[in-house]
Amino acid sequence: MPIKKVISLAGVTDLKKMWEFHEEKGMKSHVSALMGGSPHEVAERYKVVSPIELLPIKIDHVLIYGVLDRHVPIELSKDYYFKATEQGSNVRLIVLPDVEHFKIIDPTSTAWDSVIDTICASRPL
Repeated sequence: MPIKKVISLAGVTDLKKMWEFHEEKGMKSHVSALMGGSPHEVAERYKVVSPIELLPIKIDHVLIYGVLDRHVPIELSKDYYFKATEQGSNVRLIVLPDVEHFKIIDPTSTAWDSVIDTICASRPL
């Protein structure tokens, strides 16, 4: 069965920019560990894996993001959303106020209702 919709919960939509964010903050980069190096060391890997590099994506997809997220900067999702819509992708960006990174995946949080509503929504993008 083909994939009909993708829902990203505070996902990293641009691996290179996420790596740069970690570098600026002096943090150990989980992206670098995943990719086996920095964007300078393994540039081709970033190009074939990073969601923003794969645009346009013709599958409906939704980005759900919390304003208070300190782990994945909201700019990544906004930049992805604008580039995706410019290229004709079927994408929605849902920004939840007063929600941090881990609340989006916590079924006991109030943010979870928005996630469930998105999953159950019957309307097309």
